[in-house]
Amino acid sequence: TRTAKIQEYLYRHVASSSIPKQLHCLALKLAHEHSTNSNARLQLPLPELVPALVDNSYFHFVLASDNVLAASVVASSLVQNFLRPEKIVLHIITDRKTYAPMQAWFSLHPLTPAVIEVKGLHHFDWFTKGKVPVLEAMEKDQKARSQFRGGSSAIVANKTEKPKVIAAKLQALSPKYNSLMNHIRIHLPELYPSLDKVVFMDDDIVVQTDLSPLWDIDMNGKV
Repeated sequence: TRTAKIQEYLYRHVASSSIPKQLHCLALKLAHEHSTNSNARLQLPLPELVPALVDNSYFHFVLASDNVLAASVVASSLVQNFLRPEKIVLHIITDRKTYAPMQAWFSLHPLTPAVIEVKGLHHFDWFTKGKVPVLEAMEKDQKARSQFRGGSSAIVANKTEKPKVIAAKLQALSPKYNSLMNHIRIHLPELYPSLDKVVFMDDDIVVQTDLSPLWDIDMNGKV
C-alpha cells in the first residue's frame, strides 16, 4: 500500500541520516582526550616521517571521512593485508569538527609501520570558498533542499505525490549528499599536486587483500 511504502522510505531515511548514540559519545570522548592528553595531540605523521608524504616510492592512499570508527576499520584492514605495510602512506582528510577526535584516535592507536597523516579541510590553503567549484555547487544544492519546508515530516505528509517522488525528496535531505567528504575526491590533484598516483578509499569498505598490485595498472597518464 501507499502508506507502507512511504513508511519504508521514511524509516530508511532516518536510519541512514541518524548518528548512533555510541558513535556520537565516542567522538565527544576523543575530543576531550585531545584537549587533555598530549599523547592524543601527536603530530601525524611524526616529523621524521614527513618526507614520505610526498615520496612517490610509497603507496599513497586517501581516505575522506567524518566517521572515526569507519576510518579506523578501513585503515586497519588496509595495513593488515598489505604485503609491505612500511611502504603505505595513508592521507586521512576530515572536517573541522571531526579533526580533533580523528587525530586523537590515530595518535593513541598508531598503525605502525604505516605512515598516517590526519588533516582537516581547514588545513588546506587551497580549499577555500571562491577557489573550489564544488562548494558553489553545494551552496546551490542547499538552496534547493531548503525548498522542502518542514523537513521529512512535511514531505511524508503530502497526500498527492507518488511514493517514489517522496522517496527522492527524502534522499535529497540525507546529510551524506551534502557532505564535502563525498566530493573531496574531485580535487585530489589540487590537494596532492606532488603525488603521481593515489588510491581514493571510501569509509564503508573493509580491505581483504593486498592492494599494491593497483600500482601496476597502467592508467595512461590519467592519474
